Amino acid sequence: PRHGYDLIRAIEELTHGDYAPSPGVVYPTLTMLQDMGLIEEQAAEGTRKKFAATAEGRGHLAENEEEVERLFER
Repeated sequence: PRHGYDLIRAIEELTHGDYAPSPGVVYPTLTMLQDMGLIEEQAAEGTRKKFAATAEGRGHLAENEEEVERLFER
């Protein structure tokens, strides 16, 4: 489970600093993924919401593994 700011940093690390999404991209995307049932809010300390992939979300990633790999290759 991670909160939005952690996701921003993780994406920046995965892309070796080439891309760091803004909060204006990340937080609406988290809301959309939650509405789709692909992630869910986890118990967290403090005010930051943590999210984790649901079983459906992990299945969706597995089904689209090749597309995800292509995105990271770009």
